Amino acid sequence: EYDLNSFSSEQALTPISVQGMTSKATFSYQQGRDALVYYLRIQPLYLDGLEPFIFIHSMEQFYRDLNVYFYYLLICGVIFGIIVMAGLYNAFVYYFNRERAFIYYALMQFAMVSMLAFSTGLISITESMQSYDVLSLITAFFGTLFVRAFLDTASHFPRWDKVLLVYMGLLVLDMGLVFSTAYSFVSDYRLYSLFGLVYLWVGYLRLKQEGYKPARFFLIGWGVLIVSIFLAEHFEESLTFNPILLGSLIEAILLAMALAYKMKLLAEEQEQQKELMIHQSKLASMGEMIGNIAHQWRQPLTYLSYSFMNLKEAQKQGALSPEYLNRKVDDATKQLEFMSQTIDDFRDFYAPHKAKETFSLVKATEATLELMRNSLSQADIEVIVEVKQESEIENYKNEYKQVLVNLLSNAKDALVHRAIASPQIIIEIDTHSVTVRDNAGGIEPTVLKRIFEPYFTTKQGNSGIGLYMSKMIVERNMGGKLLVENDEIGAVFRMLF
Repeated sequence: EYDLNSFSSEQALTPISVQGMTSKATFSYQQGRDALVYYLRIQPLYLDGLEPFIFIHSMEQFYRDLNVYFYYLLICGVIFGIIVMAGLYNAFVYYFNRERAFIYYALMQFAMVSMLAFSTGLISITESMQSYDVLSLITAFFGTLFVRAFLDTASHFPRWDKVLLVYMGLLVLDMGLVFSTAYSFVSDYRLYSLFGLVYLWVGYLRLKQEGYKPARFFLIGWGVLIVSIFLAEHFEESLTFNPILLGSLIEAILLAMALAYKMKLLAEEQEQQKELMIHQSKLASMGEMIGNIAHQWRQPLTYLSYSFMNLKEAQKQGALSPEYLNRKVDDATKQLEFMSQTIDDFRDFYAPHKAKETFSLVKATEATLELMRNSLSQADIEVIVEVKQESEIENYKNEYKQVLVNLLSNAKDALVHRAIASPQIIIEIDTHSVTVRDNAGGIEPTVLKRIFEPYFTTKQGNSGIGLYMSKMIVERNMGGKLLVENDEIGAVFRMLF
């Protein structure tokens, strides 16, 4: 056992503190010729659990090794930069679409960078090996959350999802074990690569059974990472580099591609859902339009019936003169033309015109009111059209009509439901704007905040997609704005083009 008194002043080197990645103490020594004996003692003051070691080199060898180490750190910095950028990108993607897989992936990448920076010596952590174990466990925890969200194991593979949940619980318990005893059960028994095989198996099932194309990138990227973790767990001492560095880089690139593919599929799914909601909205308004047509046809059909009865009776009485017959035929033709025009208006309303056209807001509004005339008159609703300035716009006429039908139907329902005396709907047409207001008393503030949300409704039996689709049509398809507010007598919807 030695202490400071065991050595002479010539033998004792100045104590140095090793806080950084590389430190050196210089002394002169010629093997076989130097009479002095140097005793070197390494005592870790902070890094408990690490086995101390020392290398003795000539100055030339030291600087050669330091130069190699510099390039090693440069490569590490590039790899870490790519991983961090992948994490930041997916964190921003999550901010905009709220898909959980993106934020789990970002958190996993941030934890992995911290773990790798510690293991490669890029940063100095002066606590203990607990830091490395905790970072490894956090990385595995968020990695498991990512796998569950990305592959949607809860819905598609509930049994395997329970296995992943058990593994997450084990990670949390092991984290507590590390904090209390500085011992990691998962690391000691090398379970990271073992459960990585579970990830790969679930990804393979998702690809094989359901043809989930993003799983291809997942399998390759995660497979490379699992192989690198296995090599680090079992062959670390015989390798001259950390295989997880390369594995994490490839994994970051391929999983970013998988998430990009998933985002593309989500966009396509949202577009399909949008088309479905448009179709549902059209079906809902179509039902009302058919009711209006049936009501409009009752009067001409009744007139035609009486005309036939009159012709038959006139024939019986011998009073069927050519003049009387021609007059009745002309009247019947007018009724048939009215019925035909009604069908043409209905057909034009639902014609799938994809090209923009120049049309008059006044005429398009009048045509829409003609379709809804009977529906509104049955409810004793007075419709007032105020034209402040005639305006023509280049846009989708039928989509404008559909939105106007939705707004009129919404106003009609509110007036009928609240049994408003002297119900009124006022349509105000101005330059590139159309305003629809009613006197139904307005919309409650809590409802007003959510009025354009899909499937939100306060009416029993209503789908709740009419106003949502109206906003989608005006703002996404027509490039305008659909706004809503309350005034002193009722609700006000304003379309701006």
